[in-house]
Amino acid sequence: MSVLQRKAQAGKQEHQARAMTVPKALRVGVAKIADQLFDMALVVIGITQERCEGDTIAEKLDESALLVLLDGPTECSGGAMIGPELVGAMIQQQTTGKVSKEPATERPLTSTDAALCAPLLDALFQRAHDMLETEKDRDMFPVFKFGARVENTRLFGLALEATEYQVFKLTIDVSGGAFQSSLTLLLPVIEKRADLMVPDRPDEAPAPVTLEKTVMSIQADLTAVLGRVKLPLSKLGQMSAGDVLTLRPDAFDAVEVITRQGRVVSRGSMGQVDGQRAVQLQSNPATPQNPKRRAADRDGLDLPEVAPVESSLSPRMSADPLNTIDMPTDMPTDLDAAGELPDLPDLPDLPDLDEAATLPDLPDLPELPDLPDLDNDGDLPPLDGLPDIKIA
Repeated sequence: MSVLQRKAQAGKQEHQARAMTVPKALRVGVAKIADQLFDMALVVIGITQERCEGDTIAEKLDESALLVLLDGPTECSGGAMIGPELVGAMIQQQTTGKVSKEPATERPLTSTDAALCAPLLDALFQRAHDMLETEKDRDMFPVFKFGARVENTRLFGLALEATEYQVFKLTIDVSGGAFQSSLTLLLPVIEKRADLMVPDRPDEAPAPVTLEKTVMSIQADLTAVLGRVKLPLSKLGQMSAGDVLTLRPDAFDAVEVITRQGRVVSRGSMGQVDGQRAVQLQSNPATPQNPKRRAADRDGLDLPEVAPVESSLSPRMSADPLNTIDMPTDMPTDLDAAGELPDLPDLPDLPDLDEAATLPDLPDLPELPDLPDLDNDGDLPPLDGLPDIKIA
């Protein structure tokens, strides 16, 4: 090896020693997140990394740990196993503001524990991914988010469907040497697709980014609400980890899917598919704001089948629903084609009126007799014996 080769090799090793790899990013990220978000001391004192087949992932699962599924950029889910000691420390710090020097007593872990640990996982993936320098490391450690808690290792193993996994196991010192715990991350190995890789020849331009690809790549966060419970503030303050909230009997059949702003976009029923929680959405009926006008929507409408009306009239007349007069179909529409009308017979002449003709004379009417004169010059006879009328 020449002198120049030895200098180049030494410089490469020095750069690799300073480079931010995935283990280093995890070590730095855990300490900073614990201090900034939770004001607690977490130090990664050991970390191992290995690549294993998906068929052997069940051998690495810990039944006593908190099992969490992670949602990421691929169709396959990732996983996280949080030691019970770390879970207890996270809960103590967020509820009482300090961590006990003794680990918490053993108890069944709940979904409430998973919800309190979710901010640690989300922030750790985002911070560690941003600190990585090479594209290879960023592909190895993509950004995952908290998905759902799994009850046991059997369902957890069924949900991990990738062919290969990168397993990062962190040994964490809690609260300045009080006790130790572990955090294990199981991330699916992402193989780049051929259509997304850079072409070998520089003259081959990459495929243009269309509006459809841009819109379909936009992330839409939806929340499935299983139920709502109203509690007084005094009872809410008395709740502790492990308390059970009673839901309505029809809660699983009345799930609401809402946006971040709280607007309900759909409803459905809660179920399970391949060991994972799933929501079967209901189709929205037609409304004045969402009418169904297309022929493809007819199957979903409760309408009778109506046969089309055949008309022999002209298009202009058949378009009017009031034109329902039955007319002969062989009636010619062209006046020239109809021919000349037949001649009408001659009518007899009417006799002329006699200008000298006059009306006959009427006989003379008899004279009417005069009416008889009234006596006493027309005075009315007096009325005697009528009672006096008192006028108030």
